[in-house]
Amino acid sequence: MSAHTLTYRPDLQGLRAIAVIAVLIFHVWPQTFRGGFVGVDVFFVISGFLITSLLIAEHEATGKVDLPRFWARRFLRLLPAASVVLIAVVVGTLIFLPKPMWISTGLQVLAAAVYFENWALVLQSVDYWAQGQLATPVQHFWSLSIEEQFYIFWPPLIAVCGVIAARGRRGIRFYGTLLVLVITAASLALSVVPDPESGSPYFKTTTRAWELALGALLALISHRQILPRWLRSIFGWLGLGAIAISVLAINEAMRFPGYAALLPTLGTVLLITCHNAPYSPHRLLALRPLQWVGDLSYSIYLWHWPLVVFTRPFGEEASQLSAAIVIGGSLLFAVLCKYLIEDPFRRGRIAELLQSASRGAFLRKAFLLSVFLILTTAGAGAFLNVYQRQQVEKVATQDFEAVIGDPNYPGAAAFDPVRPAPVPAGVPLKPDPVAAYVDMKYKYLMCQVKGKLCEYGNPNGKLTIALVGDSHAMHYAPALEALAKKHDWRLLVIVKVACPIGDFPLWRDGAIRSDCDWWRSNMTKWVLQEKPAFVVTSGGLTGVYGQLPPVERQVKGFREVFNKFIANGTKIIAIKDNPLMKYHKGKWMDVPPCLYYYRKDIKKCFRPRELTLDSMTDTMMLAADGMQGVATINLTQYFCTKDECPPVIGNVVVYRDQHHLTETFVNTLTPYLEKELFRRMAALKTEAGARP
Repeated sequence: MSAHTLTYRPDLQGLRAIAVIAVLIFHVWPQTFRGGFVGVDVFFVISGFLITSLLIAEHEATGKVDLPRFWARRFLRLLPAASVVLIAVVVGTLIFLPKPMWISTGLQVLAAAVYFENWALVLQSVDYWAQGQLATPVQHFWSLSIEEQFYIFWPPLIAVCGVIAARGRRGIRFYGTLLVLVITAASLALSVVPDPESGSPYFKTTTRAWELALGALLALISHRQILPRWLRSIFGWLGLGAIAISVLAINEAMRFPGYAALLPTLGTVLLITCHNAPYSPHRLLALRPLQWVGDLSYSIYLWHWPLVVFTRPFGEEASQLSAAIVIGGSLLFAVLCKYLIEDPFRRGRIAELLQSASRGAFLRKAFLLSVFLILTTAGAGAFLNVYQRQQVEKVATQDFEAVIGDPNYPGAAAFDPVRPAPVPAGVPLKPDPVAAYVDMKYKYLMCQVKGKLCEYGNPNGKLTIALVGDSHAMHYAPALEALAKKHDWRLLVIVKVACPIGDFPLWRDGAIRSDCDWWRSNMTKWVLQEKPAFVVTSGGLTGVYGQLPPVERQVKGFREVFNKFIANGTKIIAIKDNPLMKYHKGKWMDVPPCLYYYRKDIKKCFRPRELTLDSMTDTMMLAADGMQGVATINLTQYFCTKDECPPVIGNVVVYRDQHHLTETFVNTLTPYLEKELFRRMAALKTEAGARP
């Protein structure tokens, strides 16, 4: 069975090589070429150009687009190698990764198998509790998922353009160009002005479609190309320069894709337009080493990221050994994958067996094989996910009993400044790091995710206290609920994740968080209506929320809210935030996986106090300083020594991720919080009585 093919262009193969080298270097040494991730954008433009060229050529030659055959050939080209990598990832995860990573990896293998990985990452970016998860070995499938979605949905649109062209006065290229212009404009607009409430624009098909559309547009209008060769040569060097500048100048701190993505994508368009013009980069791109890497580019991309994660599961700085393993292993596995898997399915014996039959038989075989590969890989991911969830549930059922009074688990009492409790050696940690991330009361989730007002304790209690703030304030809900029951209080919980109580703007991906503004308005209204005697609050240190205004503006915003409460008769007790666990300044440390991975030497997970606490500003504490009607509580002595802030204290795991406390540790902290609360309440009452 013959297929319509395009003339081989060595410049495009060389361009593929440059793109995959940029991505590889970025992932191995992210501080060297900080913009290396734009290699993916180069791939998008190339794919849009080649696929559209192929579809248009087929329609102009036959008068139609054979969609089933196109899909079958795409599946046979991409699925076999991808499936082998996904199965290898599942096996590698069982061998190399800590168990706390198995659930997320299994889920993302499932998503990658059905080319939904980019949307799985978008959903994770919306889910506050999943945002800090370590990268899985298949996270790079997000770009492959976008391309596969393009292969599925773009050909039918081109076919529709062909049907319209057959009934109209214009050709398929005219209608295809109109369609591409609409897609480009809409997608670019979504990319430049993202919706912060709908997840990260980085991974979305809707904010990346314009990059594929640029390549498609070039394919649709290239037949009219009458540019002189000297101008195409200039375009080629300008395009190569634009890509080089992108790799060197663009970085992860910029909003991306957005306007910044225009530089590498338009550079790619210029390079493709250049083609084989004299004195252009064509000869450079046609060099044998680049052709060889370009031939391997798909397999290199598939294999490199799992090797990065398996050698550096916590995002550590690359050692010479790990860099050599990633680069050498990527090339080795890519060569094996290409010659043993890719080529046999493309033009080898397997391809001959599949294509020797009639068109109908070929399609049946191709789609049955594709379904088998998808079900196999998706099933492997689902099995890993479900198996580990069951293990977590089993551990959680056995492990989450109270540790108060158990001498093996003194927790915060181990750091008691007067009588530190002894810490027995050789006992297992609680909660088990495998299940630590679920060590929280899920009954509180609705309060904080939706920003609702929740009520606990005695509705007619003798004292009303309101816990107000973000998820870091929410840490203390179990402790305050226990104290409310003990002292006959009425406890109001008014919290929302990632939303500080201060009256100042908060940004995500360049857009203002309107949900925080909405919650803050309701929170203020509820506190003024309920008139609690005390508001207990806390908030994340700088670095938790992302994009914030200057410190002075934050302090002003906190004080504005505090003054509203104080004027209404409510006093404020602000708790200094807990440490934020990091490997180094730019990298969070997910505590449970680290503790499991280094379970024979958990000291490797202990971090310096300067890094995790002292180097960051607590703007709420700055705002509270010197204000009448406001008292502060500093529990740092129960989290840190003078030199370090350990993730395990008194055999109790302190954090269930990078900076949220386990409920088990909070339970051990409750007696100290109770003592400090009563001291601050008494001081605020005395202050009020002494005020003229």
